[in-house]
Amino acid sequence: MGHLLLMWRLILHDIRHRPGEALMFLLAVTVATASLTLGLATDNAVDAGYLKTRAATAGPDITAITTATDPSGLVERLADTPGVAAQADPVYAFDTTIRAYGQSAHTSIEGRDNSPSAVDQPLVTSGTWVHPGGAVIERGFAQALGVRVGNHVTITGRTYPVIGTAISAATPVYPWSDWAQGPGPSDKGGRIWLTTADARAAAGDAPCVYLIHLKLTDPTAPFRWRDNVFPPDRRGDSWVNTHTWQDVSRMDRNMIKHTQPALVIGGWLLAVAAIVTLAALVTARATRDNRRAGLLKAVGADPGTVTAVLLAQYLLLTVLATALGLTAGTLAAPRLVDPSAGLLDTVSPPDSGTVFAAVFLAVLVALTGALGPTARTVRTSTVHTLADPAHMLTHHPHLNAMTAYLPTSLLLGIRLLARRPGRAVLASAGMAATTVIVTVMLTFHADLETVHAADRFDPGDVRNDQTGQVLLAVTVALVALSTLNTVLLGWSTAVQARRALSIARTLGATPGQVVAALCVAQLLPAVPGVAAGMPVGLGLYWLFGPQVTPPGPWLLTTALAILLAVAMVTALPAWAHTRKPAGPVLNAETA
Repeated sequence: MGHLLLMWRLILHDIRHRPGEALMFLLAVTVATASLTLGLATDNAVDAGYLKTRAATAGPDITAITTATDPSGLVERLADTPGVAAQADPVYAFDTTIRAYGQSAHTSIEGRDNSPSAVDQPLVTSGTWVHPGGAVIERGFAQALGVRVGNHVTITGRTYPVIGTAISAATPVYPWSDWAQGPGPSDKGGRIWLTTADARAAAGDAPCVYLIHLKLTDPTAPFRWRDNVFPPDRRGDSWVNTHTWQDVSRMDRNMIKHTQPALVIGGWLLAVAAIVTLAALVTARATRDNRRAGLLKAVGADPGTVTAVLLAQYLLLTVLATALGLTAGTLAAPRLVDPSAGLLDTVSPPDSGTVFAAVFLAVLVALTGALGPTARTVRTSTVHTLADPAHMLTHHPHLNAMTAYLPTSLLLGIRLLARRPGRAVLASAGMAATTVIVTVMLTFHADLETVHAADRFDPGDVRNDQTGQVLLAVTVALVALSTLNTVLLGWSTAVQARRALSIARTLGATPGQVVAALCVAQLLPAVPGVAAGMPVGLGLYWLFGPQVTPPGPWLLTTALAILLAVAMVTALPAWAHTRKPAGPVLNAETA
């Protein structure tokens, strides 16, 4: 109990006196776990939203589509078929191209009555349901067109006022809602409801189909029912196609086909950046932790107690960050998985796999970033710990001989880098993670550039817009963390090398050379990180999308911009360090 009270008091002391460090670590881990949770929870969120919409709209278990001019024979046959629990009247429908606000788009036009249907009862989300002379548009389709209640759409030369918007689970969400296209390849499109009389008048001589929505006594086995009722030799002279509710759910999940990998991979890349953030924070507070460990060992604390005290704050913040990340990801998932607004939002708790992945990622960040420095501190003798050597430097006589004739800035930078190779590896890994996501973002925009300028209104833009927003958010988060990490690593390098750099200044090194040396110590690890991050980013994009390569000048400019940003961000803390005269630093070191 005494150990727990001691750890709690030390944690409160650190958080109260240095809240910025705790906040940075908390924010970094929260963002990483939230991104991973979003990526892993999207499938569940799509299914939950579809099932809720299906229950609210009496969604069919299976839909039969026929081109027969008179569907009464098929209707009677289905009514007498075992396994049918409920059957709606045939829905007259045809495929056409509408115009709204100067845009053209494919859509199915369905004729419906004012009275509720036994199966498939679209839920009106704004305005009213169909009446003569008015059109009701599926909500996702209306959102893509920018159409609201009170606007007008033109269907086969006839103008109809939009009297309402609605959602339905009988078809997938926009842009896969058009099921009235008959045999052959289908175009993406939306869904509009008119009265049956208006739909027949608008269709004219255009080919039409009939949609027959069914509820089954066993909704879990629509495929078996379909195979028994519609074998190839019993479909008759007219074309008949069927879609099950599982087909609808599967198509709805296509909305996150590209967003989900971006979130999952982005979560792991953010975890790499969070590890670098924690390592930089641990390095910055190495002197304080060393002193604390020495005092604890001097009063009789065993190595286990010292380790627990030093790790307790990070683990406590990790637990809090994991809870925040899981909560944020779970709450945001329903909005993210339905960019076309075709489903009812449903917040469902994350499954065990998502929770395990988020906890594993957060603990991995905490242990990877803090365990090494903590173990090194615990292994150091009490005398050396109280003497305040935060990190015993390793001398490299062969390296010193090889760099003796280099320019001063390069000589100092390489030697600073060689003294702490672990920090260089972390800096390189963090820079690689940032370069990966930036490269993916460039490739995504290069992919969009391949779309012809005339095809600006593309139903696929709904997914493209969402994927672009997700990539932008992950990129901004990674760039922000990378900038913070560069500042922290540059500052901690300058602080821990203050004695060596002060000696170099007394021997003739100028402040500019010292600043350049610290920039070299950051730039050298950044170069392999950028070099490795670009091909990895291209490979990841090709794995989940088309094999598009950004123009060479884009990649070269990006690489140079990243390295220039690293140099500029490092120069700021380095310049602040050189403003202090060398004499007082040396006096403080020898005091």
